[in-house]
Amino acid sequence: MNISLHWVNNLPKLFKESARVLKKDCPIIGAMFAGDTLFELRVSLQLAELERKGGLTPRISPFTTPQDIGGLLTSNGFNLLTLDFDEIQISYPSIFELMYDLKGMGESNCSWKRKFNLSPDTLMAAQSIYQEMYGNDDGSIPATYQILYFIAWKPHESQAKPAKRGSANVSFKELPKVLEQKTNEKKTES
Repeated sequence: MNISLHWVNNLPKLFKESARVLKKDCPIIGAMFAGDTLFELRVSLQLAELERKGGLTPRISPFTTPQDIGGLLTSNGFNLLTLDFDEIQISYPSIFELMYDLKGMGESNCSWKRKFNLSPDTLMAAQSIYQEMYGNDDGSIPATYQILYFIAWKPHESQAKPAKRGSANVSFKELPKVLEQKTNEKKTES
């Protein structure tokens, strides 16, 4: 599943159907924008609208959290779940170039209950707020993208099983001592 999963309105149903159609011991692999993606733009637009209009409308689509995706995958029967998270910052000369790129990527807001126009004075205020709160030393502004990657497997009897609770040979409290012993053993072998 590609990076457009954040557009799916019904993720629980998507994962339920994926679990239904996948063969046993097959993975579901995906990537999506998540977390605080574009938080700088979201905050700047919200503050500008509050200042200029006395209220706000959602301008940035909401993004899910890794915990939500993990919960949805496990509640739909997937196991051996792995989540990874990348944060990428891209610098833009101003809010206008950022919004132009977002529009070009097809990443404009899809919320039903929002005002479709953004007045020029609100946009200029948002640019000033963005620059003041998040601006880089060189005059550019950062845009943060958080990308969530995941893989989970449809269960099968051949998959590895977790060890029984309490079956560990070493306590977490003893872990530094064990690691130090391993390091010393490697030094004496050399």
